[in-house]
Amino acid sequence: ILEPLNMRKQWYQRRVREPTLSGTRNKTRKRDEKERYEPQVFRDAIISGLEDVGNNHDQLLKYLCDTATVKLDVKRYGETLLDVLFVGGIISAGGAIEGNIRTNICLICQEPEDIKSFTTIFIQFIRRYKWLQKSLGEEIRKIIMVMRVCLNDVERGLLGSATAYLLIEGIIPPTLLSGLTQDHLLKDDVSVTFATSLFRTWLQERDMTSLTSTLKKASLDPSLQDIFPAGPKRSLDHIESYFKEQGLNEMVQHVRSQRANNNRKVFVSRIKMFVNDDEYNTTEMTTYIKEAIEQGRVTGIYALQTLFSAIANSGDWNGLDIIPDDFYKELKQYCSLFKGIARTLKMQIEFMNKIQEFCYDNINFIKTYQKVIFMLYHGNVLEEDAIVEWYKNAHSSKGQTEFLAQMEKMVTWLENAEEEDDSDEDEE
Repeated sequence: ILEPLNMRKQWYQRRVREPTLSGTRNKTRKRDEKERYEPQVFRDAIISGLEDVGNNHDQLLKYLCDTATVKLDVKRYGETLLDVLFVGGIISAGGAIEGNIRTNICLICQEPEDIKSFTTIFIQFIRRYKWLQKSLGEEIRKIIMVMRVCLNDVERGLLGSATAYLLIEGIIPPTLLSGLTQDHLLKDDVSVTFATSLFRTWLQERDMTSLTSTLKKASLDPSLQDIFPAGPKRSLDHIESYFKEQGLNEMVQHVRSQRANNNRKVFVSRIKMFVNDDEYNTTEMTTYIKEAIEQGRVTGIYALQTLFSAIANSGDWNGLDIIPDDFYKELKQYCSLFKGIARTLKMQIEFMNKIQEFCYDNINFIKTYQKVIFMLYHGNVLEEDAIVEWYKNAHSSKGQTEFLAQMEKMVTWLENAEEEDDSDEDEE
């Protein structure tokens, strides 16, 4: 009896229900209904409101804070709002203005002297509506990437100036400047035009030190070669002359400083190679150092300091608690080279101070100072007057108690020897 019943139950479960004519009506809940995304409608409304207010910056800020944010969905159409405020219309994917519909009440249509005032609108608006701050940084990054298409040289300069004001106020992150190294922006000096305006504005408001710090945070090469097109224009000579033509003397000094840093890095690397590689002889090293000093790539005292440091860090004694005699033997071989550079009393005293500072910074060399100076004295690198003057008046403050104690007997001996020589001359 149960088997037919089970079969009938399974049949009912498997059968396909036939359609009925009555149908069903599914009503969508109001909370699930999605509004259409219509940035063009928002753009038209914003443009209409901006043109009604005109180019009065105080009234523009009041309109944005009191009217636009109340009557329009600014939070949803934040990107569109920023597009209009910066370039007057919606920026399409390729960089062109969508539909060629735009207003003149925007950043790039301002006069250069009004850029700071117009940028203040962004600063005060963002401080009131913090949720728009991230969008502002992304907006400027986007415009930088397409400014070759949507902006001319003058407009790029205005954008660069506004970016400087926003960076100074901390409204946008410095990392967005890393986009300036893109290949398509290097062509036709697009990046250079933008950056030059940014630098000029920054230096009018702040100093070179803060600008250098910002460039470092943006991961840009301190020499600024990355924003110039490849080839002759990327040379430091061209970059220096370019900023000189632009009247940016602080940038000229910055580039010169970067060139000096590069020269020093190359010089240090070459000296280490000379000292550590047996294939190079002293004659080659002497010629290289002499040319570097004569051409102004490094100073004489820097050459002395670099050579001494390279020798001190080259041998098996580096890292030992007690420096062996091999160090002094190695150093003695370079006395003729030291002598050829340290020709004046002033340079000899400076050289002694550099050795003093090296020994102070490298604790395992702190007890070697007197021996090093004594050896350089016997090698005719240092004169008696230089050693005595260093001891009495010209020594460095770093570890002076320790080093003066080491040198006391030697200086006394030098002074007594000088007095004996004077008395011998008097007897004759």
